[in-house]
Amino acid sequence: MAGPLPTPDAEDTGTTVFAFPGKRVFARDEAARYLGISRLRLRFLEIARCGPVPFAPGRYRTTELNLYRIELFLRAGLPATEAERRNAQAETLAQNAETPRDPFVEMATLHDLRQVGTFIIGRVAIGIGLFIIVMSHTPLWHFLRQSLK
Repeated sequence: MAGPLPTPDAEDTGTTVFAFPGKRVFARDEAARYLGISRLRLRFLEIARCGPVPFAPGRYRTTELNLYRIELFLRAGLPATEAERRNAQAETLAQNAETPRDPFVEMATLHDLRQVGTFIIGRVAIGIGLFIIVMSHTPLWHFLRQSLK
């Protein structure tokens, strides 16, 4: 492959730009089909920051999706070879418009989302409790309590 011809006014700086093989980048819909989950679940994983690492908002590289699937299998104590087999299967099915759901990835991502949700709800409950404790010692609290009776 021949490089571009230099222009007469361009100086040779001695640097070389190499073109690396392009990695496939999926939009959120395609990435969700690739993983075998719904688009909405992938969006929730992105919001909760517990899913695959996006290349840009709503854009995912196949390498990151493959790593995420392997990570899910390893956290569950399952062999990474099964995750690699499913990654290879997803590569071949990626061209199809309709790919089957992956029950394991759905279950594992639901677990991750529940874990994040529990953490957030716990923090909110602690905040509400602290608010009630602080407000219970103010005259405003006594006024509200008397007026609600």
